[in-house]
Amino acid sequence: MIKRLTVFVALLAAGSLLIACSGTSTNTSSGSLKDPKSSLAYQFELVKAGDVDKLKTCLTPRLRDGVTKEVMDKAKTDAAKYTLDDLYASAEMGEADGKKTAKVKMKNGRTLTTLIETDGQWLSDTIWFK
Repeated sequence: MIKRLTVFVALLAAGSLLIACSGTSTNTSSGSLKDPKSSLAYQFELVKAGDVDKLKTCLTPRLRDGVTKEVMDKAKTDAAKYTLDDLYASAEMGEADGKKTAKVKMKNGRTLTTLIETDGQWLSDTIWFK
């Protein structure tokens, strides 16, 4: 009985750690990746906070290594010049390679980033804050 309980607790702890480290939870205390606008808002808050590790989980895997403390320090300074409304004016919905996409347009009309829906989360496919 104790052995089963120990195994159960170990599996529960491992599962919780896996979820926390993989960034697969879409609901956090300050944001969400469940739709394009809330995903960008959450990413913007992470940039302003300088949270490299959490921000990496908001990007497609091919980009994650490009987010460093140096990149974040510069981005954090630049973020003070913008509001979410400046960065996210609209999104053009589409599809690429069988996945939903959202091309995020800034208030000035320029494209900020393209988000790709991956496992129910909208992840940035560019390092838009660089």
